[in-house]
Amino acid sequence: MDENIIIPGESLADIITNQLNMMLAFLDRPVVQQQILAIAGIIIIAMLLPEGVRRWWQRRQSDDVPETDPPHQQPWTDRLYGLYAPLTGLVLANVVIWLFERQGHPNGLVESSRTFFWLWLAYRALLMVLYARLGDSVKPYHNFVFIPIFVLVLLWLFLGRQVGTALVANVPILTLGSFTLTLGNLINATVLLYIFLIGAWVVERALNRALQNRFDAEPGKIRSLATLVRYSISALGIVISLAALGLDATSLGLVAGGLSVGIGIGMQDIVGNFVSGLTLLFEQSLRPGDVIELNGRLSEVERVSLRTTTVTTLDNIKMIIPNSTFTTQPVTTLTKDNNLIRVLIPLRVAYDSNPDQVKRIVEQTATQHAQVLRNPKPLLLSRGLGTDSSYDFDLSVWTNRPKARGLLQSELYYLLFAALAEQGIKIHIPTRELKIIQNQTNPPAEAQT
Repeated sequence: MDENIIIPGESLADIITNQLNMMLAFLDRPVVQQQILAIAGIIIIAMLLPEGVRRWWQRRQSDDVPETDPPHQQPWTDRLYGLYAPLTGLVLANVVIWLFERQGHPNGLVESSRTFFWLWLAYRALLMVLYARLGDSVKPYHNFVFIPIFVLVLLWLFLGRQVGTALVANVPILTLGSFTLTLGNLINATVLLYIFLIGAWVVERALNRALQNRFDAEPGKIRSLATLVRYSISALGIVISLAALGLDATSLGLVAGGLSVGIGIGMQDIVGNFVSGLTLLFEQSLRPGDVIELNGRLSEVERVSLRTTTVTTLDNIKMIIPNSTFTTQPVTTLTKDNNLIRVLIPLRVAYDSNPDQVKRIVEQTATQHAQVLRNPKPLLLSRGLGTDSSYDFDLSVWTNRPKARGLLQSELYYLLFAALAEQGIKIHIPTRELKIIQNQTNPPAEAQT
């Protein structure tokens, strides 16, 4: 009987149980146990021996080098250390194969293990080259790209070719009408979705680097474009993954109908934020790097995603805000077209001051600040006479650093206080006079007597 044929009425648990029984019967053979023990010993020695040799070598080097001399740096030795384990495994595997052949023992499993050690060696060599050229920036790719690929290749080589694997993959695990979901389709769809999501993430990072280095464009626009490309690739991956599940147009209609019911019941906010995120990305009304004023606080936009926007305040506090906030409420942006903003600094001096002298001193002092632009030049604007014996002015200056607006005001005040005091001009101090008037027309009774 063909082992790949599914017996009617046989459940997934029955099939897995049968496959496990076959595997246990295979592992119960003495020749198989000998080879498995040999492979396990090779892996253990391959992982422990290079580490022991490395530590012994480091102790020897530290004993030979005088304390007054700087330690020897051997970067390539450290990088090559990652190759020692797979190389040791290959050498030991060949030795074991030779010993088994001399004794006339089967060695098919040990022969297959050499494929694993060659893949391990290629994997470590690729990482060694990437870390040597790019440094720690490879770590995210190492964790989310290379490790999953390495694991998937190993699973495909050692499980994908097994006879029972195809049988288990074809077992239906869910049936809805004419739609039947098999374990194999679920695994394929999951792998495809992961590949597309990681690929979209890699493309986004690559675009951010490449476009910023080659084109003189605003970083916010580049990051928005890269984000749109990422979501487009992710959406394509979702469609392909659904097709890999075996969903046809009718099944997709059922799924869409279920989603519409869910949206109508309790997902309005999520969908609203999703649509708002698409609006922000396409209209470019809000971009990463923009400085905005929200609820009276200056913040810098760090990231615009489909559902939320992350901003950083001047206190280095991260705020995650739903996207619908930016499409339904007024938001002040200081960097929509450029970074040029005007800063007004209120100033009050005493009545006995010469307004022309005050204007000259204040404008000259403001020009000395490095963050104040020369064009438009600083200008002292009069607001007229105050209600409590003062001249009221507004110093108007322009800067191209919106986030430093508060710091600029503070530093200019210090400069102005010093410059005006040097010329004998007093900053007006508000005063209040309280007069107590006593009515003397009717003196107290004691005074009349």
